[in-house]
This record gives sequence, structure tokens and C-alpha cells, in this order.
Amino acid sequence: MRQDAIMNVLHKGSTIDGKIRINGSVRIDGKLKGEVEATEAVIVGETGIIEGDIKSKEINISGKCTGGIIAENSVLLHASAEIDGDIMCKKLVVDEGVTIDGNITMKHKNKNVSEEKSK
Repeated sequence: MRQDAIMNVLHKGSTIDGKIRINGSVRIDGKLKGEVEATEAVIVGETGIIEGDIKSKEINISGKCTGGIIAENSVLLHASAEIDGDIMCKKLVVDEGVTIDGNITMKHKNKNVSEEKSK
């Protein structure tokens, strides 16, 4: 892993109320009530719960998320993922067993997803 890609972690059993903004990547294995925004990647582990919006280049989810998901590039949803909210990304990978209650919007790869969301 590159030195500038060091990950921040919210461990299982931890809870945060509020917004998290990370320059780099973050892994959530605890519970976050609020928004999370990272410049590189957001990873939600199997025990991770996010009640709020997620914004990042790459988003990888195995846990539960309630809120909007906006990825500049890709969203990867593992079999244990439970999503209650809209997803906007360029590339979406969904394993068998994922539950999604929301809309999915995928724009052409040359368009910036965040620009599309603001329209």
C-alpha cells in the first residue's frame, strides 16, 4: 500500500454521530450516523452500518447503508450488503444476495457523476 493511501478505521463496536471527511480512504466496521466523504475509497465491512450519505471515488460495501451512495468511479456490493437508498456511479458490481431498495443511476464514463447529481 502506498504511504499516501493509509486507511482510517472506525472499529466494530464504535459509534460516531456526525460527518466524516477523509483525505484518503476509510474503513467502517462500526456505526456511523452521518455523512462520510473520502477522496479515495470508503469500505464498509460486514459489521459496518452507515446511516447517511456516502461520497468517494470507490465504494466497497459488505454491511448496511441507509442513504445516498455517490461514487466517482465504482461501487462494489458484496453478498452481505443491504442498501436502502439511491446509488449513482459509473461502474457497479453486485454479488448474488445483495438487497437494494432504491434507484441506480449509471452515467457515461466521460461524465462526472458529481456534476450529474447537482443538476
